[in-house]
Amino acid sequence: MLALAIPTRNYAAALAASGAVLGRVNIPTQRIDTNRHFEQLCQLPKGTSVFLNSCNRRYKGIYQGIDETYGERRLRIQREDKSSGGLTSLVSVKESHNVAIASKPSITLPKKQSGSPIITHSPNTFLDGVIDKADANELITKTRLDCAVIGRISALENEILEIRFANCLSPSKSERGSLQDILRVHKFLPGQVYRSEILPSQGYHPPQTVNRLVPHVTIFDGGTGFIKWRDDWRNSHWIILLERTEPHFQESVDIIKSDYANRVNGEEIPNIIPVPPGVEMVVYQETCQ
Repeated sequence: MLALAIPTRNYAAALAASGAVLGRVNIPTQRIDTNRHFEQLCQLPKGTSVFLNSCNRRYKGIYQGIDETYGERRLRIQREDKSSGGLTSLVSVKESHNVAIASKPSITLPKKQSGSPIITHSPNTFLDGVIDKADANELITKTRLDCAVIGRISALENEILEIRFANCLSPSKSERGSLQDILRVHKFLPGQVYRSEILPSQGYHPPQTVNRLVPHVTIFDGGTGFIKWRDDWRNSHWIILLERTEPHFQESVDIIKSDYANRVNGEEIPNIIPVPPGVEMVVYQETCQ
């Protein structure tokens, strides 16, 4: 758990989320929580709309439960309408990252489906300047949930989509892009490969990722979401960003102090970079629940 007291929240959560995604971008999807991702997909209700990537093409699909043959479980993804035979793909654990949950609650399957081509190379020169091409290709073709941000949707949307950043390739050349190029927020990419989600901190109902997938990192953008919803996110790592002037600052600090007193151990965590002036930081480990 990492908590920061900062002078202003502007861009803090969006940039922290970008760091969370970039920090894992060079780890192949096949090596990251494959079993957990597969188990989460197994819990989907039958009839859930999905997309299946296969042979550089993307297919509409409907999750139809689990097939178990010779002791190996596979996801049953129906790709074509029953009137034409109901063609179904069986997806193994190691291939499960090729399955992405669709943003639309229902999909109509065609009688025959050829799929749509997947761009297997990054056409984004801004992104290519941030990470190498191999990692950029993986970023745009493999779905996983690296990060979820809980905060004010309007502010996050503006910072992620509207604000332009420049990547200086040389003294005379730069490429412009947005943080969405890195974050690939699910909300803004319906039916496409994604790496993160943004969720509202306000409201009466707990914020949820698509079909309750667990992110690697949860970022609380402000004390409101942290105070209200923290207990729903204890299966992921936390980054808590608290603006000193926000109404719930002290209450959030008191909660963090209490959790810190009950941390897993008192050993100092190594390799923590120094914080800039005006920022306070606390880092500790606690048991996932």
